[in-house]
Amino acid sequence: MPDRMSDEGELVELRVDAALTQLPLARAVAANIAMRRDYDVDSIADLQLVVDETCTMLISRALPFSELVLRFRTTPHGIDIHCTVPVLDDTPLDKGSLGWSLLTALVESMRTEVSGGESFARLAIELRMARRSAAA
Repeated sequence: MPDRMSDEGELVELRVDAALTQLPLARAVAANIAMRRDYDVDSIADLQLVVDETCTMLISRALPFSELVLRFRTTPHGIDIHCTVPVLDDTPLDKGSLGWSLLTALVESMRTEVSGGESFARLAIELRMARRSAAA
């Protein structure tokens, strides 16, 4: 498998059961991506927290026995994360929740959308975590 690490970045996609038992795997993949891009320990921990909270928010709304899809795209300026799950209805996420506040404090940008699907709607969260410079 060729190494696609370049200025264009790389794309990593993870598909897992939409279950809380899959959170350690999602965190491990996020940490590995950040380590490969030479992030510092604090930034890696922040990314793991972001992925954990994002997945937890989505899993709480996901249909039973469904799939959580995470896509990580590295860029020279950070990591873009796109996560989706199928949901029963098009109710948006609660932007007043503690989880939402935590995420907005840790990421550069964040948005959510609910889109119609063939059978069920899909709830998505898109985040951009900027690469931080080490303190001098």
